[in-house]
Amino acid sequence: MATATAEGQQPEGEAKKPETGQPAAPPPTGKKDDENGAGSPTQVLADLASERGKRQRLETELEELRKKTMTDAEKAVADAKKEGREEATLEANRRIVASEVKAAAGGKVADPSDATALLGDLDRFIVKGEVDTKAIAAAIDELVKSKPYLAAGATKKPAALPGGGKEQAASGSSFNDELRRRIHRDG
Repeated sequence: MATATAEGQQPEGEAKKPETGQPAAPPPTGKKDDENGAGSPTQVLADLASERGKRQRLETELEELRKKTMTDAEKAVADAKKEGREEATLEANRRIVASEVKAAAGGKVADPSDATALLGDLDRFIVKGEVDTKAIAAAIDELVKSKPYLAAGATKKPAALPGGGKEQAASGSSFNDELRRRIHRDG
C-alpha cells in the first residue's frame, strides 16, 4: 500500500495525472501487442491449438490406461459398443449418400431416384467414414455423359412396340389402332 510522504507529492507506484483532467495513461509494461505478441489473435490461436494437442494426448493416454485395467468382460462390452457405433454410422452414411445422390442428380437426371439404382454400390462414396460429395457429382456427370437419354429435358428412347415397330404413329395412337384403321380402310 502506497502512502504520500509529504503534502502535494504523489504516492509511490501511482501514475501522475496530467493537469488537463485526462486520466493518466497506464505505465508501459515493456511488452508489445503486435501481430506476434501475446495478445494477438495469431498467438491466441496457436496457444489454443497447443492446448488442444495436449488434451488429445492426455485423452489417448487415459484411454490406454482404461484398456489396460479392463477385465475381459469389460473389453468384450467395449468392443461390442464400438462395433455397434460403426454399424450405425455406416447405415446413416448409406442413407446420406442416397440423399446426396438424389440431390446431385436433381436437374441433371430426369428421375433422380434412377441415379441411385444406376450408380450401383453407393458405399464407394463413403471414404474414411465421410461422404465424398465431389465423387458423387463426378459419377452423376459421368452417368449423364454415358447415358444422355437419362438427362433432364432429354428426349426419351422410343419404347419397342408390338410387331417390331419402332415408332408410334404420328397421331399418337398405338400400333393396334393403326392396324384397325388399315383393315377398316382396305376393307
